[in-house]
Amino acid sequence: MYSPRRVAAMAVAELCIFPLGTETPSVGKYLEPAIEEIRKSGLKYMVCPMGTVVEGELSDILELVRRCHRAVLRAGAKRVVISLKVDDRTDKKLTIESKIGV
Repeated sequence: MYSPRRVAAMAVAELCIFPLGTETPSVGKYLEPAIEEIRKSGLKYMVCPMGTVVEGELSDILELVRRCHRAVLRAGAKRVVISLKVDDRTDKKLTIESKIGV
């Protein structure tokens, strides 16, 4: 079994949440509780126009996705679709800033 040596313990992920089964095409009221979960998580994050980027341990990111999913359902959405992209490097340190060249 191959076990690469970890250089950095951080992953960067893009999370896009799509509330469905809502009363209106406007979905801000369903996404606000998810954004609050992201704020409370303590993870570094960047809210973007079409999704949110987070940085942290992979297990913390996945737990955050679960909490966001539940928050959107509690807000009244009948269905939630989540798109998640994760970049988890083992050969060098990975940060949000390194992904955008800052």
